[in-house]
Amino acid sequence: MKTELLPPKHEEREKYSEQEYDEILDESGAVDVAGMEFYPSDILKQCDPIAYRCGLSDMQEYTDVYICPICEEEHEEDEEAAIFCCQKEEEEEEEEEEEEEEGK
Repeated sequence: MKTELLPPKHEEREKYSEQEYDEILDESGAVDVAGMEFYPSDILKQCDPIAYRCGLSDMQEYTDVYICPICEEEHEEDEEAAIFCCQKEEEEEEEEEEEEEEGK
């Protein structure tokens, strides 16, 4: 009996969150303006939101995430691991059946 393996779900996810981008911008610390402290990420967001979004987009990378169709465990960059997470190939099933029969 031939069983068909279910394909994993595929998602493309951003590697960096907006919070991580803010942390990179704020690495050098707060800026003093007229006796008040402001963080570079806040200044850029408020004064030039387009430049802020472009900067985030420029540094953004994406990663492929494959999700097991049965248990929904996530496997980053490994489609085969997601496919065979909870599923077995036909040959493996046959081998297990033969072992069970031999054990009886």
